[in-house]
Amino acid sequence: MHATCSAEWGAPSGAGRRVPHPWLAADLARLYDVFPFDADVPYYLSLAGEQRGPVLEVASGSGRVLLPLARSGHRLTGLDASPAMLALAREKLQAAGPEVMDRATLIEADMRSFALGETFGLAIIAAKSFAYLLTPAEQLQALRTIASHLQPGGLLALDLHHPRPAWLLEPPGSLRQDLAQDVPEQGVTVLRTETAVSTDLANQIRVIRSVYEIVAADGSVTKRFVEWPYRYIYRFEAEHLLERAGLTVEALYGGYEHEPFTSDSPMMLLLARR
Repeated sequence: MHATCSAEWGAPSGAGRRVPHPWLAADLARLYDVFPFDADVPYYLSLAGEQRGPVLEVASGSGRVLLPLARSGHRLTGLDASPAMLALAREKLQAAGPEVMDRATLIEADMRSFALGETFGLAIIAAKSFAYLLTPAEQLQALRTIASHLQPGGLLALDLHHPRPAWLLEPPGSLRQDLAQDVPEQGVTVLRTETAVSTDLANQIRVIRSVYEIVAADGSVTKRFVEWPYRYIYRFEAEHLLERAGLTVEALYGGYEHEPFTSDSPMMLLLARR
């Protein structure tokens, strides 16, 4: 067995300093896509069915949520900063057929500032992607931009991590995830280990590192590292930002099946209406 090792992508930054999107590189985007997650898809399908008008997904990535929404007949726009992620989404839409492809528009843009010339009945920020914004000013700017793209009565669904005390107190090097996934079409097995690098309590920024190991059939191993800062926020901070952006908080859940939000909830699912 032999191994090769790639350079890190997205080195940590100080509070407020911009960093490269961690999934800009094409190979990293495909590695991110290896580990499936769809627990939130029924939640967004239900919301899209209840709201009138097209859907906007901000930080739509490789189409994980966007594709099932398009397959279900919804017209939508997916917006992401990573051309590599958008290329993967485009591949999936094309594979799904022209009818599905025609329902979706993909836009490369920054979630803080975009102008689409269209308003939407529902906007989604899934999978904790809001945490890529590293200051309250950037977070408020993004929310105001999204609010300006909502129809009157339009809804924003925001999925946030709930920073419980045990999570905050994890020491550097703490293991967050340890996953393995076979990829038969490529003849490899991919292992992902995620660790906490550091936590800046003053600025509410956790630096996270993922190590991907790609094990080929001949036993050779290629390693890929990605490291990025993640800004967590608290419940009332989130509600305050939403209200400053001109949105009215309508509901808060602790899970994708509308579980009540409690001290032990792993997530905060907020619904806010224009």
